[in-house]
Amino acid sequence: MKKSTSSLVDNSKMAFFNDGNQLFTTAIDNNLQFLDQGIFQMTYQKKETLVTIYLAETILKICDKKQDRYINIENSYLRGVINQKSKQFGFRICKNGQHVEFFGIHLEFLNKIKIYMIQSDFQSKYQILSKIGNGYLSSVYKVQHTISGQECAVKIYEKSNLTKSSSYEKEFFMNEINILRQVNHKGLLKLQEIFEGEKNIYIVTELLEGGPIKKYIFNQNLSDQEMIKIMQSLFNSLNYLHKLNIYHTDIRFDNILLRDSMDLQSTCLINFGKAVQFPQKRRSIINLTPQEESAQKFYMKKDIYSLSIIILSIFTKKFYQENQLVDELLMKNFKNISYIEYMELSPTLQRFFEMIFTDKYKKEIDSLTCENILEFEVFKVPLKPRNSKIQISQNLKSLVRRTSKYEPRLSQREKLEQTLNIIKLPPIHGDSPTSTGKTHSTSPQSDRFISNQLASFLKAGHFTQRKNALKQNIII
Repeated sequence: MKKSTSSLVDNSKMAFFNDGNQLFTTAIDNNLQFLDQGIFQMTYQKKETLVTIYLAETILKICDKKQDRYINIENSYLRGVINQKSKQFGFRICKNGQHVEFFGIHLEFLNKIKIYMIQSDFQSKYQILSKIGNGYLSSVYKVQHTISGQECAVKIYEKSNLTKSSSYEKEFFMNEINILRQVNHKGLLKLQEIFEGEKNIYIVTELLEGGPIKKYIFNQNLSDQEMIKIMQSLFNSLNYLHKLNIYHTDIRFDNILLRDSMDLQSTCLINFGKAVQFPQKRRSIINLTPQEESAQKFYMKKDIYSLSIIILSIFTKKFYQENQLVDELLMKNFKNISYIEYMELSPTLQRFFEMIFTDKYKKEIDSLTCENILEFEVFKVPLKPRNSKIQISQNLKSLVRRTSKYEPRLSQREKLEQTLNIIKLPPIHGDSPTSTGKTHSTSPQSDRFISNQLASFLKAGHFTQRKNALKQNIII
């Protein structure tokens, strides 16, 4: 339930995410491209003003007839409010003990800004369904949105643990939030919203129901083309990150999940706490120092090596000491995987692994990017999509049952009976030399004689001779 303006208490000054900055700021990038978000009624310091709001990244530009103001909404606090006079729905932005309210809200605009802001009403928005797992400082749960019914995942941190933890762990925590807010790619975990309660912090993300990819990779017989498509989806995700000057630096099996267990191409990279980001060039204003450029190349190469080791595991069905192997590769020590040259692979696959894991292409690997890798011939092989569970069950019904190789063999008598059903024997003792097909001998002695003779001819391969003789009513 949305609270009225008077009933809300502003705790932003004592909140975990408070950075000490004032609500309104003048420190903005003049190159930002602002987009119109609509007209609102602003209430600030008990004064009401009609304003137009523009948005660029995390900066709100608020324009009225007199002046333009700016708010950096990153890690500011978002509250839903209702105007007591007009009963109009709106929202409040709080920062460091200051706040401003806007009414006449556009829901699309609110969805754009909420991932950058901190909310407080987790318990009223979500219901916890079950526990998924544990992290070092957090627990992960499956939750359901109380209104839409959408299932999500939430990572819950105790604020006391975060405040007691080292500066590195706090940095990892804030870094992951910062990266998740920037990325929007099907191969990367998607952030939904963030909440802060009295004791806990809640990071709500999409639910990756497929689980860890490694439990499927090592339990299925995949074709080369299917494994290549997994490679392609992972390198596409990494390429997107690198284009944002973001380097994951912690790529391993535990950090690759699937959205759908039946679609191995639905890979998703998670855990960005250790990611490194360099400033992006905007109109060639920002230039990296030589040290930064060197570090950037190092992290790029580390990500490519780390992901390539995952790919190697997929093809060889072997686990590797990822960190140790990456360090050795960065030092150009290829001894531990020298058998790459002897793997039985297609030429295009062989060339990919040799380029990454041997010293044949030393010069190329130093400047190799994910974008270059995605242009390799190995990724140009067409592949039909995998069947879903429903398609598989339907196809199974139409399949002819395969005869087991362990079914018992027919006895000699059963073989004879099948043969007699196919070939109609003429009578042995006819009424006349010319009478054929009128009567059949029913004598046990005759049956045994025919059986023994026919069996010997079947075994000796003289069936044709026997058949011709029978046509002439002759017993051999």
